[in-house]
Amino acid sequence: MNSASEGTGSPLVSPVEWERRLLAMHGATDADEFIEAVFRLLEATVSCRFALANLRNLDSVPLLARDSLGREFGPDYMERFFKANPTVGYVLKRPGLRVLHTKDSLPPDPILRTMPFYTEFMRPENWRHSVALFFWGFFPPLPQNVFCVFRSEDDPDFDENDLARLRLLHPHIGTGLKRIKKQLKSRSNDDRITALLNSLPGNATLLDWDLRITNQSTSARRLAAVWMNRGHESLPRTLELPPAVLTACEEMKQDWREALRRDPKATLLKSTTVVHPDRPGLSAGISLVLEQDSVLAHPGFLVRFIEEFTADSNASEQWSARLEGLTPAEREAVLLVARGLSNAEVAHQLGISVAAVKLRLHGAFKKLEVTHRSQLVAKLR
Repeated sequence: MNSASEGTGSPLVSPVEWERRLLAMHGATDADEFIEAVFRLLEATVSCRFALANLRNLDSVPLLARDSLGREFGPDYMERFFKANPTVGYVLKRPGLRVLHTKDSLPPDPILRTMPFYTEFMRPENWRHSVALFFWGFFPPLPQNVFCVFRSEDDPDFDENDLARLRLLHPHIGTGLKRIKKQLKSRSNDDRITALLNSLPGNATLLDWDLRITNQSTSARRLAAVWMNRGHESLPRTLELPPAVLTACEEMKQDWREALRRDPKATLLKSTTVVHPDRPGLSAGISLVLEQDSVLAHPGFLVRFIEEFTADSNASEQWSARLEGLTPAEREAVLLVARGLSNAEVAHQLGISVAAVKLRLHGAFKKLEVTHRSQLVAKLR
């Protein structure tokens, strides 16, 4: 942490180091990393005892107040802080204000020291001078995001050189805030889509026009692995689809292009089915999905795997006999899997390693003549 005694007129770090910290802020990928990067950038721009972030509208961060000393301040604390802070009234009258030096909004020292704001917040947190950088949203009257730098009673106040450097830094932080909020919003939307796909019965895989998988449910990953003979109880590490399914998608793309050549306003929403060559009960239904009502928008693809079981009058008796052939340890693991538990959850509940769970399931799957979890669950039900 830089101390104010180092002098406010001279650079605190080299230009190369300052640019490195600026790039680190613009390269942050989550809220925590972004906040820490801004703290380091502020401390390289002006001398300060500590910096604070008050962020209201980052996704998953409805109200976060944290300083560079590692302290966090909850909603109750911040509510009391704002009620007691005489600066709030000053800011309310100046929507759009970007940089605020507290000496412009606080009363003279003799009066300030008698106020609850000084005795309950300033003195206990060891600060007397501060500068706030405000970042406004669409709906004033208060800024949505604020970064502040602080100095103690023993330090000199921020001068015009400090304020000038902070004013130059303000748009950089503003650009970083917009980028990280957009990124977090996009990531949150992707998480919601994935959660929705995983919660729906059946399975689904979404692809864009270039046949890149944008979302794939857990059950779809399992059935894709079964189609490609990629194992039983473990999920593939990468999102994949069988080559035959991708080939069918390519053919549908060609049909779409031909339809547009004939009629630029065509909205050919075609569906097709691909059957597994060695497993007649396993197939994939593919549909073109147009996300926007525009001739400029390329469609995407929705793939749903379909698994049908052959009816057998003696199937129930055969299944019961196979269950009886399991060891107690295998049966215990199978029943937990049937309840929807993952390998890690089964291992935790049984007090064994994940490797031991996989070994039990491998033996059980072989005896039960099933190849994957969804088939096991369907038969047990």
